[in-house]
Amino acid sequence: MSRGRSVTQADGSRYYSHPVTGEPLISVTTVLSRTDGKPHLREWHGSVAAEYAVDNLTHVMQVAVVEGRSAAVDLVKGQAKRLRNIKADAGTHVHDVQEALILWGASPDRAGSDIPLPTLPDQLHGALYDGEPIEDVIDFMVAGFIQFVADFDPVFEAAEMTVFNRLLKVAGTLDTILGLRGVALSPAGRLVAAPEQMLRLCVDTKTGRYLDATIPEQLAAYRRMREALMPMGQVVPLPPTDAGAVLHLRPEHADGYRLIPIAPRDDAHAWNRFRRAVELIEGRSQVGAKPGKVARPLRADGTVPAPLLSDLDGEGYGRVLGPLRQAGLTDLDEVASLTSAELLAVNRIGKKTADTVRQMLADHGRHLADESPEHEEQVA
Repeated sequence: MSRGRSVTQADGSRYYSHPVTGEPLISVTTVLSRTDGKPHLREWHGSVAAEYAVDNLTHVMQVAVVEGRSAAVDLVKGQAKRLRNIKADAGTHVHDVQEALILWGASPDRAGSDIPLPTLPDQLHGALYDGEPIEDVIDFMVAGFIQFVADFDPVFEAAEMTVFNRLLKVAGTLDTILGLRGVALSPAGRLVAAPEQMLRLCVDTKTGRYLDATIPEQLAAYRRMREALMPMGQVVPLPPTDAGAVLHLRPEHADGYRLIPIAPRDDAHAWNRFRRAVELIEGRSQVGAKPGKVARPLRADGTVPAPLLSDLDGEGYGRVLGPLRQAGLTDLDEVASLTSAELLAVNRIGKKTADTVRQMLADHGRHLADESPEHEEQVA
């Protein structure tokens, strides 16, 4: 991963590489998507697959006959992914248009007819973005943005800025930082006259029909990043802002847009929710698929039986369990009866894996037959 750039993994999660340290930082949008349950997506996946199968029944049957049942199933299941890829490409293009609009808005001699918009890629002609033709989305984006600039005459300070919070281990790309002259934000989140003042906003532009409930958390996270990546590669402190705001560009809005600042109290609550979301993800990443230790009934004399090797999966000993079981060993007492030489004679057990076996035995209060442990750990 190039430093400062983001990469999307196979599961859809996105990470940034810090431009100085190279450490991976999870994206703000990934944090929100992982902690914002959206059961409707499962229903959407099912309906997309069903609709594709019905609408392309002959083709699906041909694939099943020629390439087999699995290929036909993969074809139907893959329709949702194909649509997601188109939407991802469309989203990238919308952001490219948005950046062009912001750069136009920041130019000293801005003129609507002179906006150099990115060319729509061939694969996106006729594509839908949030259920609408992408060409229509671009048209109302341009119209709404031009009207917003005409009404507020904002001072643009940053666009598509990559930002980092190493303490929280998150990063992201904010849309824009801009200033509004002569106004301030009231506790209720309304603009009020404030001569000689400049209200600095971290603004996220949205074009979808509906606004997501996680937007305040996204903006709160962006505003509290510690560092920003500049165009020439230098890392600087993030410019301060007074509040977050959504610029919602829609043809049904009066003048084609709505500017929606986030009230200070709502911003504080959103920040707390985001931090809890990061904590939840971090906690889950440290929890294995196995929730605890396998329990076995006590022996007749009341003693605890030795743990079975087959019950130790998922506890960090995976590389040694297979070779030991293939050697005919079933529990830790049998492993502990081996000498160090006998252990090394087991197929696929070398010096490093032998140390793992020693650690496994020590974790359960045991040791090899010809070795005296420095200490024995009690089984929790």
